[in-house]
Amino acid sequence: MTGELDHNNHGHRERLRQQFLSSGGGIGDAKVLELLLTYAIPRRDVSPIATALLHRFGTLSGVLSAHPEELHQVEGIGESVAVLIKLVQYFRSVEQPMVISSGDSQQLPLFSISNEKVAEEQSVKTYANDEIANALNYIPQAIDFQSLEDFRTFLNEELPYNAASTRHRRASYLLDRFYPEGRIDTDLTEFLKSCKSLDCLKPILFYHVLKTEPLVARVAEEFIWPALPVGYIEREALRSFVLSYLPKIGASSQKNILRSILSTYDLLGMGDLENSTLRFGLHTGTLESFLYILTAEFSEPGTYTFQQLDQSVLHHWLLWHRDWMRQQLYLLRNIGIISKISEIDAVRQFTVSTEPRNALKMYFSQLK
Repeated sequence: MTGELDHNNHGHRERLRQQFLSSGGGIGDAKVLELLLTYAIPRRDVSPIATALLHRFGTLSGVLSAHPEELHQVEGIGESVAVLIKLVQYFRSVEQPMVISSGDSQQLPLFSISNEKVAEEQSVKTYANDEIANALNYIPQAIDFQSLEDFRTFLNEELPYNAASTRHRRASYLLDRFYPEGRIDTDLTEFLKSCKSLDCLKPILFYHVLKTEPLVARVAEEFIWPALPVGYIEREALRSFVLSYLPKIGASSQKNILRSILSTYDLLGMGDLENSTLRFGLHTGTLESFLYILTAEFSEPGTYTFQQLDQSVLHHWLLWHRDWMRQQLYLLRNIGIISKISEIDAVRQFTVSTEPRNALKMYFSQLK
């Protein structure tokens, strides 16, 4: 009987391969995933595992972007399957050749300069003065001022630099990143009135940096996120990536940009910097920071899918764990900020009931 099952299974797998080749890959997510699983799971019907993966992660893209820890939670997924899935996702996201990172057999992307990226150079400014330490110290004090100009005057006087010109320049960096609207009455100030915890503040500052600094956003989306299966990047690989967008910058600017990017990740808790290696992984945050960034990204009241959440900056930039984010949605539903959550069969969505400023007021008023 076992031999007959193995024979039938082999025949099914062969038919899957032929279907895939003859159709140019157009056989649907379920069959593509099933075919992929056959290369990691021998002599077993993998169709139920493919179905379970799609049920949990929504789409083939969702499966391929899932973290190994999340994949292991699906019955039938072992180390071989998790590695295969992450390899597919990793090589899919890296369009350039590979280079061996120094001192290790792990591989990281080597980014060459493409015509498209050179064309984008004009829209990507340098990021050579991160000011993260000063942001953590001074941005919470914005609540003490009635106008942005008053806050600017304060920073011009108080920032810890000897030269007035340096203080003025660094003050502009801070205000351009965290108050790009040109006014102090923003959702960030509203948040700071009720919550100054560093655990809450760090992800929010990181979010604002990436929203206003295109180079750092590209690092997060195109370099850090694809390297998530590896769990670290080296300074030299980061240098290669930066040069793919800014090929004309000199050695001194390169050094300052790399220091600023790595410092941003390290000081804001998005990674751990050890010498020239930045280590990172999926993690959890605080409900308050999740609320702030969720409502900033999904700012219009309405219904959104879990897939939109999984493909958003909350997952790709902040590296917040998918399961943790869904738990936060249920907590926000208890407050009324999320009015409805549906997880029935293939329908997985949530409904935001209010705009960002009101959501913050609703949340913090219930804590008083």
